[in-house]
Amino acid sequence: MATSTGTGPGSGPALADARWFACDLHVGHRAFHVLHVDEAVIERSSFLDSRIEAPLDQAVAVEAAAIGALPQAPIGWLFHTSFCASTLLARVLHLAPHSVALKEPLVLRRLADARHAGLAIDDLIAPAVRLLARPWHPGGAVVIKPTHVALNVAADLLAAAPASRAIVLTCSLDEFLISNLKKPPASQEKIPLLVERALHGTAFAARLPAAALAPPDLICAAGLQWAAQREHVVDVVAAIGAARVRVLDMATLLADLPAVAVDTAGWLGLAIPPPALADHARAEGARNAKATATPYGTERRAFEAGIVVQHFAGPLDHARRWLDRHVLPTMRSAAK
Repeated sequence: MATSTGTGPGSGPALADARWFACDLHVGHRAFHVLHVDEAVIERSSFLDSRIEAPLDQAVAVEAAAIGALPQAPIGWLFHTSFCASTLLARVLHLAPHSVALKEPLVLRRLADARHAGLAIDDLIAPAVRLLARPWHPGGAVVIKPTHVALNVAADLLAAAPASRAIVLTCSLDEFLISNLKKPPASQEKIPLLVERALHGTAFAARLPAAALAPPDLICAAGLQWAAQREHVVDVVAAIGAARVRVLDMATLLADLPAVAVDTAGWLGLAIPPPALADHARAEGARNAKATATPYGTERRAFEAGIVVQHFAGPLDHARRWLDRHVLPTMRSAAK
């Protein structure tokens, strides 16, 4: 478990320590919650939201207005759509002391939720980035992987760190539908809400025909979510520019994980020795990114996908035909 000092860092030198991790944000109070954690917590926690392996009830509040200049590490952003091996890539790019990966910090989910709700967050973007960008090791970089619903604040985050670059990891429509079918019913029930979030306030929603906004089943709805997320990615690239944002497909990543990891780290500006990173990528690629004690890999992924395709051939064919008719024609070519 994490350790807690029992007292807060205040606004003094202690806040310069990345181990005072920004574990939450109260948007209404304009206050970040910080908790002193060991680096091992950051590495082993699948996500740094409410599932972080740390005593969140011991966090202390720091007013956003009190967060001034802090030591800043080079940042590599890892934005993503859903079901695209982003957690795997984050684990691969976590190789201390060269880099530490922050997997889905809750503060970024809070910002995304607030933006979705129409709340003002402009004054919270910069302090959030400053807190997350503190170095964990001298000369080391930080990889920040927001939750997939934070695509609505991606451009803001990049603007707040103008020297940073971003990867946006995504996947094909077929891979997305198959991944949704592998999920338990409780996860599939969230699809309509995720569709609403992905479409909220976008030009894409305004372009869609009425039929596209009434998916006949959850798999069709998942396809609509995929399309909306891909449209978001195009918007992010257009807002920031291709010189700072690179889109990476999951199939490309998994085809040669070590080589793509080395190329990605170099493009993001992460000073990770390529041989060490390639070895680390091979090790991470052989286990489940969210249950690291479980062996996994491309063969197992393909085997599971084959079972899903065989079992759900009818629903998948129906979804593809519905999407081909009502959704895909409305997408911009860069989003497909």
